[in-house]
Amino acid sequence: MSSARDAPVFSAGGRCFTWVEVIEAARARGDWAALERQVQALVAREHELAAAGALPDAAEVRAAANEFRYLHHLISADELEDWLLGRDIGLQEWMAEMRRSLLESEAASAAHLVQPQEREVWVHAVCSGELAAYARRLAEEVAVHLAEQPLAQVPEELETLGRQRERFCAAQLTESALAAEIANNTVGWTRLDIRSLIHQDEVVVREAALCVRQDGRELADVAADAGARLEDTSLLLDDAEPALRTRLMAAQSGELLGPLATGEDHRLVLALRRVPPSRDDPALRRRAEQAIIERALAGEISRQVNWHEYL
Repeated sequence: MSSARDAPVFSAGGRCFTWVEVIEAARARGDWAALERQVQALVAREHELAAAGALPDAAEVRAAANEFRYLHHLISADELEDWLLGRDIGLQEWMAEMRRSLLESEAASAAHLVQPQEREVWVHAVCSGELAAYARRLAEEVAVHLAEQPLAQVPEELETLGRQRERFCAAQLTESALAAEIANNTVGWTRLDIRSLIHQDEVVVREAALCVRQDGRELADVAADAGARLEDTSLLLDDAEPALRTRLMAAQSGELLGPLATGEDHRLVLALRRVPPSRDDPALRRRAEQAIIERALAGEISRQVNWHEYL
């Protein structure tokens, strides 16, 4: 495992950072300890279910493994083997992690908690994507630091980088920047309150549409008679399903849309209200803040960091 941990992840400021530094920085932030506790709970839950003969079956584990391979573009057996080899993970260790990925760690009993093995933590960190997230976080911290001063090349420096990043992020969130971000997303961040009649049978939904449009009946009454599900939702246009987004784009309050096919369902959608984006919307403000910070950090990384590892 030492060879995998010593692999270069990125370079910045004349220094090469390996997975060792990434983990050290995660330890300094407390992230690594939290990860160890999560693995501890997952292993404990695994032992509980094994004792009860209730572990996920082979088909479920294979499905999780196939989903992981698809997500990481590991289509062939050779691609998977190379990926695991480069991270010093054995096939059986990977399959064990795929099984644990199906478990709920919160359900673990304290009676089964034991200190997780170092390899179990490493495999989970790699396969869960947490290790890659730690690398991106360290790259952001280093890039922000380099924008102000060179690296001092001392271990204690890692402990101060997080505070510099926090100050940098806070400095980006001016009211003018937030106003500009929201103005640039006026359409996509428009909030719509909608009421949906949902049924798997398209014929049922088409008949419901006739009842509303031609007979003037309320959507809730039609849903009850048709045995359809009625669902009230508040969403931003950007978050709507693609099939729904284009229809909602120009929908006016009180307009009935559909039938629309969304996944395995068919639905009628009643547009109840359109609300233009505003900084007074707490959720929208957080979204704007996140977009501003992510863009600013990405800019610093592009100027200061050279990646050696594909994350």
